[in-house]
Amino acid sequence: MSKHLSRRRFIAGAGLTAAAAFTPLGPASVFSPTSASAANGRLIPDGKVGTITYTQRDVPTRIGIAASRALGVSPTMGYLGGPNFPNDLSDLGPLVPLPGGWLELFEFLAKCGFKQIEFAGYGQHASNPGGAAPNPAPSNVTTAESRAAYLAYARTLRGFLDAFGLQAIGNHGYVPNTWNGPGSAGGKMTTEDYNRLQTELEFASILGMPFMGTGSDPTSANNRNIEPWTLAGEKWQALNEIAVGQWGIHMYTHNHSPAYNFLQDGPMVTVTQDRITGAPIAPTQVRGESGKRLMQHYLDVTSPELVVIEMDVYWAHVAQHQHRWRYDWNGNRVEDIFDPTAQVAKQTQRYALFHAKDGDATGQPDGVGDGYSWIPFGDARSDINYKGFYRGIGAKGYHNSNYEQDNAPGGNADPGQSLRFSKISAAGMKGLRG
Repeated sequence: MSKHLSRRRFIAGAGLTAAAAFTPLGPASVFSPTSASAANGRLIPDGKVGTITYTQRDVPTRIGIAASRALGVSPTMGYLGGPNFPNDLSDLGPLVPLPGGWLELFEFLAKCGFKQIEFAGYGQHASNPGGAAPNPAPSNVTTAESRAAYLAYARTLRGFLDAFGLQAIGNHGYVPNTWNGPGSAGGKMTTEDYNRLQTELEFASILGMPFMGTGSDPTSANNRNIEPWTLAGEKWQALNEIAVGQWGIHMYTHNHSPAYNFLQDGPMVTVTQDRITGAPIAPTQVRGESGKRLMQHYLDVTSPELVVIEMDVYWAHVAQHQHRWRYDWNGNRVEDIFDPTAQVAKQTQRYALFHAKDGDATGQPDGVGDGYSWIPFGDARSDINYKGFYRGIGAKGYHNSNYEQDNAPGGNADPGQSLRFSKISAAGMKGLRG
């Protein structure tokens, strides 16, 4: 296996320039705690300070500084923060040309102190260095030509990452959507899906990714019955047998708050109390809940050696706010509050990645709304106890944390906002100690 993987990764890296030489990133770089974490008390070690590019999604798609100059057009102008930023958030600095495209974004993020990049798609404006991302499967068919062009683009991105000392840690990208696992009808992946999956895995291997994922739950959390979650576990187990077995890449799912709702795994029962308020309701038939959460069942039916997941810590706290009561197998309303820290601690190495997304409490009553709104990581308004979270989950220095903020882009009114928020958040992640 090790010889096979080394050869595949060597071939994947061929063609890189000397300035962006290929350096295989083995499992030790992401599965082992770093010595820095124990030495300086930082809860997120320097090498694990990451971000997902969904946060800065406005940057790759605009024409960058260099491309604007080459085309003779005006660059996008905005504020990146002055010399006292982010210590002084009012110090916006002068109006300056803003980075655009991958190369300029990576340079900016590296200067902020980020070390890891989780992609949320590979596309960028065609005028920027590297050009547009080729379609790997035109009309859903992967051809030799489309595959070659796509993998060449991967080598370009790898060169950009290497130029600024960045590691691609994962992505939210392609997962076969016409195949629901070995237990589904038909039970086999289509040839088109298999070829596309192999192409995406090779792309990830060229970038040096130890993980390749999706921004979605393993299956729709709107259906809380145990059966579809068991089937989803079979699918992701099978996907990882391919990905880990052939490429050494773990495929992961993401989570939002519904994924930590209660699994419906019991008999049909009659309930007479509103789940949230406890007020009397007309007798209603529902399926009883043992107290196990959806994602816990997914972990229970998949292999710890193969299947890892990414917790969005913000959405886990939203789940704590929302999913506080269940109906037991006798139809009783039971308070059962979710604890994100305890959830990770009991199986900490299965949570290989986090979205380090911070939140300001809204003051909504328990069970009503989300309970939080998005803010930069480490913002003074934070009501998520990240220090307690990282101190309590164990395996200090193991996890790969990626800053995300869904509302970071400021649009035409403030096109530099996502980059300023990234500065704030990198400083917050680096300054988290305990």
